[in-house]
Amino acid sequence: MILQALGYPTEFIKKNNLLYRYTVYTPQEQMKQIVLEDAETRLNTLRYILGIDKYKRIKENLGILLIRLKEDAKLFQGEINTLDEDKLKFDLKKELLKNLEKRIKEKNEELKIRISKSKEIESQLQKLEDKIQEKEYLEKKLDRTKVLLSTKYENLSGVNFEIIELRKNLLESGEEFNESEYKIILLNLTGKNKTIEQLNSTYTNAIAEINSLQENEIDILKKKERIFRIDICPTCLQDVEESYKHNILNETENLIGNIKKRTKLLEKKCSELLEILNKEKTKSLELIERKTNLEILRTHSKFLDKTKQKLKNIQKTKENIEKDISLLDKHIETLKKQILELSKFDNFHKLKQRQLKSEVIREREIEIFLAELKKEFELVKEERHDLEKTIELKEISKKRLLYLLELRDWLSSDFMELIDFTESNILLKLREEFSVIFSKWFKILVTEGHLNVRLDESFSPIIMHRGTEMEYSSISGGERTAVALAYRLALNQTVNSFLGKIKTKDIIMLDEPTDGFSEVQLDRMKVVLEELNVSQLIIVSHEHKIEPFAKDYIRIKKEGEVSYLENLIPQYQKTKKLKYLKTFKNIN
Repeated sequence: MILQALGYPTEFIKKNNLLYRYTVYTPQEQMKQIVLEDAETRLNTLRYILGIDKYKRIKENLGILLIRLKEDAKLFQGEINTLDEDKLKFDLKKELLKNLEKRIKEKNEELKIRISKSKEIESQLQKLEDKIQEKEYLEKKLDRTKVLLSTKYENLSGVNFEIIELRKNLLESGEEFNESEYKIILLNLTGKNKTIEQLNSTYTNAIAEINSLQENEIDILKKKERIFRIDICPTCLQDVEESYKHNILNETENLIGNIKKRTKLLEKKCSELLEILNKEKTKSLELIERKTNLEILRTHSKFLDKTKQKLKNIQKTKENIEKDISLLDKHIETLKKQILELSKFDNFHKLKQRQLKSEVIREREIEIFLAELKKEFELVKEERHDLEKTIELKEISKKRLLYLLELRDWLSSDFMELIDFTESNILLKLREEFSVIFSKWFKILVTEGHLNVRLDESFSPIIMHRGTEMEYSSISGGERTAVALAYRLALNQTVNSFLGKIKTKDIIMLDEPTDGFSEVQLDRMKVVLEELNVSQLIIVSHEHKIEPFAKDYIRIKKEGEVSYLENLIPQYQKTKKLKYLKTFKNIN
């Protein structure tokens, strides 16, 4: 709360705060210690007290940042290490693509030429094939003509043989056809057919009656056997008498005798009918044969007329055939000449086929090679694209690397110099101000001995005696205390002057500031206190001579290990309310 009331920055609000200790309160012995510290420690302490240690932190952080930038730069350098190689590969891929594109173009042109040539050969081959087909057509036509000629010769041979036969038939013709006889035979044949039909009907009826009688005979015999086996009548359930059985047997025998008599008569009749029927059929066959012969004669008579007419027609046919044979012979000769003329195209056709096959093979080879080139082109194109992306990324990394290198160079040189320059200027200004105030307070405290003080670059006190530099340890104790007090007061004023927001300009605490002072120096302390001109000044001292310089004072007496108040502060003397403000233990 006190530090916040004094306006200290938040980062300085912590235990044993150096800024508070050296701005408001610092034991005199510690001031001597800071005077006697080595230059680097003292300078670092003053940097912290004066709030300019930030420049050192900036440089330290800058060092960390530079290391980080260096590491990042190494990473980027590793990334772009092969950039030139990638660019060279990219150029090679680009050149390879040009060559491949050129070769693809050349192969396409060659393929077009080959295709055009193949089409031309195909066209020529088609014409030759047309000739071959025409030849094949003529050969087939020749074969058909030869077959037709052979047929004509066969027809001619057949016609000649037929003419001979017809002439022979005309010479050999004998009996002539009798129309009246043919009609009588037809009437007789009709009568015979009716008689045969009647006989067949009678014979069939007799046979049917015989079969019926035989079936009756079988039924009667079965009935007879059944009667003799029956002892009880199935209708009335009475015993069958033997006399009844004998009556049935006699009746059955009579019936069977009659059936056999009738059957014999019918069999005799059938035999007679069959004999008559055979005779009638024989006569009918004779009539049919004569009828057939007469019909043949009649037909032969017509045939002779037709034969004569046919002979005339065949003779004309023979003449026509002979003419056709003459024409076919001529046509065959013509076809043979045409086929012979077309046969010369066979060799050309085979030659063109070989040429076309060779062109197709070459065309296929070019297509395969062209496909391989295109595939290689696409692969190289893809590789070039990948390289292009890689190069783009590496170019970005290169730009980042250049930026990092420029930034690192600027930070390590210009910015570092600027920080050093700024710090140096601030330290120089502080040292000049500090040195002036330090010298001022020292001159007030030490008026004898011809001693002067100033500060060097490390804020170390330089003690001069008539132009000669003296060691701190070589001066008297009072002078050393004067140096420490002057340094302390100068530091207080410098800090308050430099850090304007800190509200410690009107307050200061001095602990044993006159240790080792002479009487003269003690007298000069009054001047120092008056020169300080602060609202609140607290001094801790064993010197009774200092007491008159204070407006208020507290006297503390120590007995054994206990310290207590010997007097009260004047404003509390009337009330007597506070007899003891506080008991301090373990205070030396």
